[in-house]
Amino acid sequence: MKAKKFLALLCAVAVGLTLLVLPSSATGSLFFLSLNDTLPAQSVQTAPIQSSGWVYVPTGVFNSRTTGINFGVYYGLTDNNESLVLYNLSGKTMTFHLDTDTATTSTGETPVPGRVLRQNGQYYVPAYAVCRFFGLTYSFYSTDYGPLLRIKDSNAVLNDTLFLSSAASILRSRTNSQVFNNNNNNNNNNGNSASTPSTPSTPTTPTVPTTPTQPTTPSDPVTPDVPDTAEPAPTFSLYLAVRAQAGEDITATLNAVLSTGAIPVVFFPADQVTQCADQVRQAAGRGCHVGLIPGGDSGQAKLASVQTGSKALAAILRQETWFVLGEDETLANAGYLCWSPSLSFQTISNATTVYNSLIQSGENASAPLRLLFRTQTNASALAGVLNQLKADGDTFLAVRETKY
Repeated sequence: MKAKKFLALLCAVAVGLTLLVLPSSATGSLFFLSLNDTLPAQSVQTAPIQSSGWVYVPTGVFNSRTTGINFGVYYGLTDNNESLVLYNLSGKTMTFHLDTDTATTSTGETPVPGRVLRQNGQYYVPAYAVCRFFGLTYSFYSTDYGPLLRIKDSNAVLNDTLFLSSAASILRSRTNSQVFNNNNNNNNNNGNSASTPSTPSTPTTPTVPTTPTQPTTPSDPVTPDVPDTAEPAPTFSLYLAVRAQAGEDITATLNAVLSTGAIPVVFFPADQVTQCADQVRQAAGRGCHVGLIPGGDSGQAKLASVQTGSKALAAILRQETWFVLGEDETLANAGYLCWSPSLSFQTISNATTVYNSLIQSGENASAPLRLLFRTQTNASALAGVLNQLKADGDTFLAVRETKY
């Protein structure tokens, strides 16, 4: 009887240990890796994992024959397999002592964390410690599709903001493929019909510095007039979008919207993408989604205009888009997300009037409101309205290409 209890305890301990470190895919979310301007295919040779708040990467990430990217960092085991050594041709070495879970470097530093993880037949090393020691840039982001680690050197062309924007369609595609495969597997195992895919959860972000965002607080916002005796405003959820056009300055409007912490979609006429190149770069560079306004009367004409505009967009951002403004069956059947606003504002001349209309609409809405503003909008009044909504406790939802 004692032997059975002892074996049961050992099994429980073993199960507990396996749960300490799991790939992100095991929790239902992909963990993405970027090397310079590339997104390697998801595999055990490249996929990061997390443990105790730190991100680890397989040593294969530093194998240029596997990834196609040579960071000048190499690795190998000592003859007695007691240590894993990472090194470069300049003589710098980082040695992980596998028997003691400690690490040392050729310059006398003590890497934190200092242990190596072993899983799936791979050795995993702490990404931040390795990048810092060998002069690589480490960036960790929580994207709409799951966590993403980017490792880069001086050969990277895109900054992190532009890269995340250009990579969104790939992240979306991989996430949708995973959800589709998971649903199929569940159907095969349980015989049930597919359920609506849910948004992957995001692991806790490690406390490592990332690229700071630029301040976006507009000057002198015009606050709506809300009487002290007014009843508490109803709370609701909303999405934000901006309609741009060639020859218009989007800076003030983006300042107003981004001051709330919300990330809008900025729509450009499909036939004006090239003329709007500077505005497009600004919108994407500040973290906004970019969408297109179809041209033409028929569904096929609208589809052709969006496809042409998307190619022009790819020439500017190395990224196409799936956001389009307005409802159209042809575009929807082609896979585009047709973004139809609940309320559109050409101009905002009175912050109080607009605020009151939004409160009334939000109170009666059964779904999140989708607000569309023109770039000619009075930016100070717009900032005041949106920040008052935020102070009321309203929720600004993240727009995604998979749904809204």
